[in-house]
Amino acid sequence: MTAILVFLVSALMALVLGKPVIGWLARIRARQTIYAYAPETHRPKEGTPTMGGFLIILGVLAGVLVWGAAHRGENLTLTLVIFAGALWFAAIGLLDDYWIRRLAGRRGLEWKSKLALQFVAAAVSVYMLWQAMPPPVMDESLRVFTGEGFGALLLEFGWGYYLLAVLWVVGWVNAFNLTDGLDGLAAGLTAIAFLPLCIYASSMAGAEYAPILVGACVGYLRWNVHPAKVFMGDTGSMFLGASFGLLTLRMLLSSPTWLNVASYALIGGVFAIEILSVVVQLSSVKLRGGKRIFKATPIHHHFELLGWSEPTIVMRFWLAGALLAGAGLLLKQL
Repeated sequence: MTAILVFLVSALMALVLGKPVIGWLARIRARQTIYAYAPETHRPKEGTPTMGGFLIILGVLAGVLVWGAAHRGENLTLTLVIFAGALWFAAIGLLDDYWIRRLAGRRGLEWKSKLALQFVAAAVSVYMLWQAMPPPVMDESLRVFTGEGFGALLLEFGWGYYLLAVLWVVGWVNAFNLTDGLDGLAAGLTAIAFLPLCIYASSMAGAEYAPILVGACVGYLRWNVHPAKVFMGDTGSMFLGASFGLLTLRMLLSSPTWLNVASYALIGGVFAIEILSVVVQLSSVKLRGGKRIFKATPIHHHFELLGWSEPTIVMRFWLAGALLAGAGLLLKQL
């Protein structure tokens, strides 16, 4: 019941605050700029308020407070660590969305600076999560051992695993960031990806974050579906990517098997495909003398240039996300 309550609270918070927050973003001139290489269909979006990720963050904050009140603050440490880690990335997104443009007159952070800040934020967030985990995980060494079958291959958390965990978080942050390119796409896919994680909300400390985030995304979608009245910006997309990376990492720390790694990768499969399409495209351009595989990347732009309408792409990506999330959940049960 508490999971349903926090879902509703976070959804209503993002829904009710939408109009005043969008008005505030317009007043401070936090407006979307369209890159030169973006499809021409995006030109009318120029000037739409951005940094709407604040709505999602406020929704999550409300949900966390209600969950804490309902449980008198017990077992809330991991949720707060995940939320705090995601806020680190939201701050980087805010720097990119607004402050660099206002203070330096540039379009945003250079990609090298952004990536460096992401690695620092991930290193701190993963370490905080590691320290907050129950003692049995903290006491493990760097040993790797196998049991019966693929799913029983266990990796005990140590410094080698720590480096992989940092890469895991940074990878998801950038995957979510690249996916945020069409009205409702990233928020809808995030809600779908977190839904399978909601089944652990009542049995695993920290997992209550899943229904809270689903609710915040659902409330935000009221303002972000086509035609969008606000965009989440890097403030929102980095927050969502870090949330997914840190929550799934928390679950992996409790059950660190390769089967679970594959399961969570499937659950976030559309986001993974989006970032892989960029990697494949750039590799092809560099290694094959400028030849492209896709018309444009991330891959949702490829379908735009094929003539698909924006709502069609979003709905079909949502369907793909639901299928992959279901497949990931099924794999986790094996």
